[in-house]
Amino acid sequence: MLLKYGAENFFCFKEGAEASFELSSHCPIAISRGNKFSNLLCVKGANGSGKTNILKILPFIGFFCTDSFNNKPDAPIPVFPYFDSEEPIKFYCDFIIGKTEYYYDLIINNNKVISESISRKRKKTVLLLKREGNKLKENIKEFSKLNDIKLRSNASIISTANQYEFEELKHIYIFFSHIYTNVGLLGRFDNKYNNNTSKFYHDNEKALKFSIEMIKKSDLGINNISIETRKNEKGDEEFFPTFEHDASVNNNVLTYYAQSSGTKDLYNILPYYRVALDSGGVLVLDEFDINLHPHILPLLIELFDDEKTNPHNAQMIFSTHHDSILDYMGKYRTIVVNKEKSESYTFRLDEIPGDILRNDRPIRAIYDAGKVSGVPRV
Repeated sequence: MLLKYGAENFFCFKEGAEASFELSSHCPIAISRGNKFSNLLCVKGANGSGKTNILKILPFIGFFCTDSFNNKPDAPIPVFPYFDSEEPIKFYCDFIIGKTEYYYDLIINNNKVISESISRKRKKTVLLLKREGNKLKENIKEFSKLNDIKLRSNASIISTANQYEFEELKHIYIFFSHIYTNVGLLGRFDNKYNNNTSKFYHDNEKALKFSIEMIKKSDLGINNISIETRKNEKGDEEFFPTFEHDASVNNNVLTYYAQSSGTKDLYNILPYYRVALDSGGVLVLDEFDINLHPHILPLLIELFDDEKTNPHNAQMIFSTHHDSILDYMGKYRTIVVNKEKSESYTFRLDEIPGDILRNDRPIRAIYDAGKVSGVPRV
């Protein structure tokens, strides 16, 4: 369970940015359901404010903790500071595995890891390990085997331990491997069709059934989706979908390329929802509403807000330009990103003092009027 994450000197965030799922004691029970954290977090802001950049933080931490060892030993660390800043870039992430809370801190630049540490909180907070450069400076007895690991300047100790099949950090590695996203350091991925998506559906009947039901709710003309196979010129197996429509004709089956943009996007992105829900992971989506009608968005969000569809407490953080979602998410689950003089900052709507935003009143009109910032100056 992710509690919060943040970064400093990262892209447009010079002084830092934070995204927190933690709920205050003032949060109504109807929203918190007795929990100290939320399963959902919405990011709002004007174009160019930094919405995508705050989403990029978590996938980068996930990549660095799981896949950084796969880089070549002399490869630079693919991370970007605030303009031409030569200061180090700082990241942190607080999360819960089981009943134990962990704190992960990372300080790096493009060339090396400056420091990396993991702490654990049960009755009290204990520093489990800390590295400075390529040397392990501190670690408790249960992590003594990590002394045998040779650290690299461009790789996380978590990724390195997994490569050498050390089990001590495996549970933390698994947590970070369950981050699913459509955004990387260069921005949102193009939501284009690829063979792997259809292969995933072919191999996962549960996922295909899930996507069929969601697409049928969104596209009133589709009755079913089938995954067909064929051999290409090289003899490799290819997978492709066919969409059965409710048209009263002899041949009511069309290919993927004949579908609407919204149906295509749902077909490509719904596997992310399914694996996040199944694993209890974190889904990070930039502009998850593109090509979708506003009435469809609550259907997707409610997947994480309903204990029946989300028994493993999966979480979702997303950005959107649809203001209608604000009244569903409310002030406790909405982050606003604002920019002044090319420097961005963030705040959650429940941090605004006074009674301008109340639990029993819609907030969309207040946001649209620019009273809490986060809208373009047109």
